[in-house]
Amino acid sequence: MIDILSLDYEELRDKLVELGYERYRAEQIFNFLYKHRIEDFSEITVLKKGVREQLKKEFFIYKFKSARSVEAEDGTKKYLFELDDGLFVESVLIPMERDRFTICVSTQVGCRMGCKFCATGRMGFKRDLAVSEIVNQVRYILKDNNLKTANVVYMGMGEPLDNYENSIKSIRILIDDRAFAISKRRITLSTCGITPMIERLKKDLPYINLAISLHSAISDKRTLIMPVNEKYPIDEVLKSLKDFPLPRRKRITFEYVMIKGINDSKADAKALLRVMSNFKSKLNIIPLNKHDLLGTKFEPTPMDKIEKFADYLRNKGMFVTIRKSKGSNINAACGMLATKVS
Repeated sequence: MIDILSLDYEELRDKLVELGYERYRAEQIFNFLYKHRIEDFSEITVLKKGVREQLKKEFFIYKFKSARSVEAEDGTKKYLFELDDGLFVESVLIPMERDRFTICVSTQVGCRMGCKFCATGRMGFKRDLAVSEIVNQVRYILKDNNLKTANVVYMGMGEPLDNYENSIKSIRILIDDRAFAISKRRITLSTCGITPMIERLKKDLPYINLAISLHSAISDKRTLIMPVNEKYPIDEVLKSLKDFPLPRRKRITFEYVMIKGINDSKADAKALLRVMSNFKSKLNIIPLNKHDLLGTKFEPTPMDKIEKFADYLRNKGMFVTIRKSKGSNINAACGMLATKVS
């Protein structure tokens, strides 16, 4: 049987035609899958019963083996999804201003990048997620919270560009007007900087919001906390970003987890300034979130020092924000996802 949530519109249309159905049936089915978020083909009321029964023989709608959630005091909700093979993956629903929400999705079980400050990196790599396992995180969370739409950030477990094909295909389903119809402007892909895949991304999905996990603009320091810098050095990553096609009025986001005594000095700020001045960019400073897998080697930079660091860059004309951690008490904040509900 065919996993229908792993098919994009064209693939579904072609398969239906192959089975003898009219082309327009694909749009009807897509609408029910992603706008009505059905769980069974019998719910597609615009199709005759015989057609619905035939669909059940050819396709299946992927479902998580189990799903549970926990909610923080600030309204952040973390989901733990059990996959068919007994592995688990986490996603987060984050409340924003003006009754908006952001869904943080995962693309892998674990991660092979090994960033030292990240709980997901500490748990190691298990496997890539299928397209349906990525898409269904959004489907499930929207339905569970009675939401029509949300911003989506590819910042959960895993490195999206390390699972390139499935990550990109899932985004194409999210932005398809016949499916979720989420604007590209409301989707952000975060990467540690796999340069060959960034080059592909320019052609395959231009004008997507791009966030780079930088964490140090000094190469030796970056290697210390991000081993991937040995394979894809920061200078090569920055070079690949030079001509990245951005949405109108958008900037490349550099993400910067602030770690006490490691990347929070005046020299670190000056190195950042040299990098940022070459791009239409913004810096998103993220206070380090402590977690059980982190140990005692890394400690958060005090907030007053973070503010001084940010002000130095702002006074030099840089666009800087300090992210307010949400859901940290349920291990749902940045760098804390490691398949534990609480």
